[in-house]
Amino acid sequence: MAAALAVVACDKDSNYNDRYGDKAVIPPEGKTLRVMTYNIYGARATSPSNAADLDAIAEVIRRQDPDFVTLNEVDVFTERSGKNVHQARDLAEKLGMEWHFSKAIDQSGGEYGDAVLSKYPILEKRSYSLPCAAEQPGEQRSLCVIRVEIDGKSLYVASTHLDHLQGDASRMVQAAEIRTICSTELTGDLILGGDLNAIPSSNVIATMTAFLTSAGSIEQYTFPSDEPTRKIDYIMYTPINHFGVQNCQVVSRADQQVNGVDASDHRPVVADIRFQTEDDTETSLGGDE
Repeated sequence: MAAALAVVACDKDSNYNDRYGDKAVIPPEGKTLRVMTYNIYGARATSPSNAADLDAIAEVIRRQDPDFVTLNEVDVFTERSGKNVHQARDLAEKLGMEWHFSKAIDQSGGEYGDAVLSKYPILEKRSYSLPCAAEQPGEQRSLCVIRVEIDGKSLYVASTHLDHLQGDASRMVQAAEIRTICSTELTGDLILGGDLNAIPSSNVIATMTAFLTSAGSIEQYTFPSDEPTRKIDYIMYTPINHFGVQNCQVVSRADQQVNGVDASDHRPVVADIRFQTEDDTETSLGGDE
């Protein structure tokens, strides 16, 4: 397990306790998974010339030793980041992980979107397009999904990055589309991470937390990386009774700097989450002793 992180931690998920109170039943001990979400800004933040530096991003991730990483603003074969560079694939190779990339839009001769990295073998890969609102044309977004198996039980891990424009119209459409996808196609245990471009009090987050539980507290600011003033990066999960958040933190600035320079314009978020495996489920239901 990685070294302890800095900044605010939460012993239990605040949304869980707000909803169910201190007497809520926390899931039995299961497999503890470390999940990281990170908007990497195309790996361009550390260079004065805006050239991509995947080694810096890989170092920030390596320091936290996550089992899964959900990535946003990932470039694939773009002119701005390198025509021979596939950032999801190349980061996974540097970290000894498996990967899946989902395109959101075309970008400078290549593609731009979201990715998931996994220490666990990826059994299934899915990609979904998230549209913009008709009244607010912007960038089409994506939902990048993998399925793994942990101690006999399937788990979906997803990455997304909602619209960046000032109004909420497109983010609301995209949040509603994610809810539809989750209710009709990802009917199982799910952890979702990403840059939702919305603060905790927004209607967008209210829409997301109507079907997902958010890890961490509302004061865990993630953007901008030098002096964060708002929380827009999240780790969420469902169903609530199959997970228990042991720890959720925003990575300190020192831990997301390489050679004294911020590796991205966002701070990563890391959560240690208990996942109820098949054996745990049978035990909780009164299975054979």
